[in-house]
Amino acid sequence: MGHRFESCRAHHFSMKQTLIKNIATGISKKCDILNKNDNFLEVVLVGTTIKIKLKKKSGVYIGTYQNMEFISDG
Repeated sequence: MGHRFESCRAHHFSMKQTLIKNIATGISKKCDILNKNDNFLEVVLVGTTIKIKLKKKSGVYIGTYQNMEFISDG
């Protein structure tokens, strides 16, 4: 009549991450990748609920959030 033990991490998976950089300030932040394809990159800043969608232009992903422009290699 014992209970089965499962690791608390058993149902979690590791998300792929990337860095995004604020073009104006040069500050980079780590992000979890929600969705990525040849045209778009959708990320959420680690430790927040801030979601940013970037569009691929000239080989890099570029997007805006609250009048700030961000860039990422994906």
